[in-house]
Amino acid sequence: MRWTDIYVAGGASALGRREETATAVAEGRYDAAVRDADGFLAVSVADDDGPATDLAVRAARRALTRAAVPPERIRLLVHAGIGPQGPAHVAPASRVHGAAVGGVASAVEVRQSSNGGMTGIELAAAYLAAAPAGTAAMVTTADRFTRVDRYRADAGNVLGDGGTALVLTRGTGVARLLSTVVLGDGRFADIGLADSSVFPDRPAFFAEHGHRLLDLVAAMSQRQRESVRQALAEAGVAGPAGISRWAFDNVGLTMVDRDFRTELGIDDSVTCWEWGRTVGHLGAGDPAAGLVHLLETGAVGPGDRVALCGMGSGFTYSCAVVEVVDAPAWDVTDRSEGGERV
Repeated sequence: MRWTDIYVAGGASALGRREETATAVAEGRYDAAVRDADGFLAVSVADDDGPATDLAVRAARRALTRAAVPPERIRLLVHAGIGPQGPAHVAPASRVHGAAVGGVASAVEVRQSSNGGMTGIELAAAYLAAAPAGTAAMVTTADRFTRVDRYRADAGNVLGDGGTALVLTRGTGVARLLSTVVLGDGRFADIGLADSSVFPDRPAFFAEHGHRLLDLVAAMSQRQRESVRQALAEAGVAGPAGISRWAFDNVGLTMVDRDFRTELGIDDSVTCWEWGRTVGHLGAGDPAAGLVHLLETGAVGPGDRVALCGMGSGFTYSCAVVEVVDAPAWDVTDRSEGGERV
């Protein structure tokens, strides 16, 4: 979809403490060879045992302050996460809305795995395009992996704890949303991790699904290309050279589609990898957190275009293009308190 009057007015992320992967290797919690292959240097770890939505609440409050948008203007809050968000009887989106925004905004939850935050951006943009002038929306994500083996639960990834929030408005902001594309391909939705109740071990799982995994990998590469090319075209960007920086999911180096990036001329130096390898895979929030990181650190400025790229099991693929229009006048001194880390 092409957008002409949707802006990112504010954004923030809330992270835990930095845990060095070298420490996890020394303590036997992470395999050294896997660490070297995937390239993660550290991961964000939330030490307290609160609900994941606490992280989204912290990010949302900071994003609202930075956006200078009165809470009553927020009429839609979209929340996404991939893991448990808190007590089963508490609606996550409503909890974030009540604790961080207040008022009578509609609060909805998106469950699109790691692509949930990107899907939320497109939904919020569509809402704003039809809403009265002065309306704003918020997209939040949160995940906390303190109860899983963050170093071994997801091959090729180290799972980081974090929350993100973006405030979307019409008329003005620090970055203009040019386009969003979200593609779905449900042909492989039933392929997941080996379930011990069905398969005795991983080899048995691959014996059953191995022939489909090759098709899945080919489809993933194709759909990722389609989402990026379509988003660039709808944004009016003349090819990948028109993108200054790329914010991908924070996946390990063994998970990166090198053919795709080589084809588009995307070097690691123009991605968020040097930052991403220090926080880990933040569930549904990697692209949004990457954008916030680029804006906070001044890595992008007016005129620069950033492509946010996501992918989620199921499977869905996304790309959004934003153009920075103003240097954010954000106070970043609060980053040591769970926000972006330097």
